[in-house]
Amino acid sequence: MSDWIEQYSAALIKRDVREQAHKSYIDAYTQLADRTASQAQQSPAIALPTSPQPSSNHGRSSTPVKSKSTDADQTAGADTLVQLRHDLSTTQKARVALQTQLEDLTTTLKALQANAKTSTTQLALLTRQKLDLERKLRDREEEVRVKTKMATDATDEMVALELQLNLADAKSKRLMGENHELVDRWMKRIGEEAESMNRDSKWE
Repeated sequence: MSDWIEQYSAALIKRDVREQAHKSYIDAYTQLADRTASQAQQSPAIALPTSPQPSSNHGRSSTPVKSKSTDADQTAGADTLVQLRHDLSTTQKARVALQTQLEDLTTTLKALQANAKTSTTQLALLTRQKLDLERKLRDREEEVRVKTKMATDATDEMVALELQLNLADAKSKRLMGENHELVDRWMKRIGEEAESMNRDSKWE
């Protein structure tokens, strides 16, 4: 969307440069058209040339020739005025059309700018939400990592304790066996000593 706005702005700048290059001609023509229109409003009807009146001096032929020349000039001036009015009307219509197009483009541009502003605001909001979610995700990942390590450490500790317990149980069994063997040997020795004492004392 911003590319379209930049292209549109560049086109407007080129148009302004082109119009500035011909500004003197445009201003001169506009002034001429305005002056002609003003004169036309003040004198809406231009008197057409009338037929030459007969002169009392028939010996002079310069008067009819001068009248014809004046008639031609007035006719040419009237044609020029008509052409200028036509050109002015055409120029005014073109100006109105261009003004309408400019207003439409300006309205469209404002709408696009409003949409761009809204999109920018939404983008900023979504970006903040994305950053918040990424931060929360990193926190959760760190929490999972710590808890996983704790669980692993606890498992290793339980395995180590179970191994120690097994070793202690085996040692206890071995000691109990040795103790039982010692007790048996001691009881046997005591019994033998008692029998020996009985034999020596002749109690039997």
